[in-house]
Amino acid sequence: MNINIPLEFKKISSMPEDPKDSVAYGKQTASSNCILMIYPINSQDAMQYENERTIINSIHETLTDTEGLVEVKTGTTKNQKKYGYSIVKSKLDPSGVQYILTMHIDMKEYTIKIESFFAEKSMTGGRDSAIMNKMINEGKIVPPNLNGWFKDPYDENYKRGLLMNLSEQPKYDILFPEHPLSETRKFIKYVIENN
Repeated sequence: MNINIPLEFKKISSMPEDPKDSVAYGKQTASSNCILMIYPINSQDAMQYENERTIINSIHETLTDTEGLVEVKTGTTKNQKKYGYSIVKSKLDPSGVQYILTMHIDMKEYTIKIESFFAEKSMTGGRDSAIMNKMINEGKIVPPNLNGWFKDPYDENYKRGLLMNLSEQPKYDILFPEHPLSETRKFIKYVIENN
């Protein structure tokens, strides 16, 4: 598999339960831990690159009560390879969340699948608290019910699970560069621009 990823990801040993032919990488920052796997899949199993709505609907159908959809996008990389990805957040036990990236890149004869798990570590919820307090002070959300703070980014009628919150919008990544969601989006940007 010929794919460029950021140099700060270091190759780690695969586990017996990892997908066949997968290569695993890891990375740590002060705020997050990441495990990354890259492996080939059959192209007929790839996302529908031209239809984000189909990807969104299929994710909505499979989310559990401890998961929520954050982002879905499709497009072409710098080298004109089709891609599609989703970011789903998942509640960690006992606290915090992880952001799960599933990304497919069309290599014609096969598809590269990238799965990453960027998890909060040390103090959790700092990004959420900071932006929530800012919005309360600005009168954009009002305690105690905080209407509008939680919402699915693609369907305002979808109410199940761990819904995305307003602090998880891309515009706040720059304020929290080592947050696991910021790290996830930074990784995606690198892959798109370097493949």
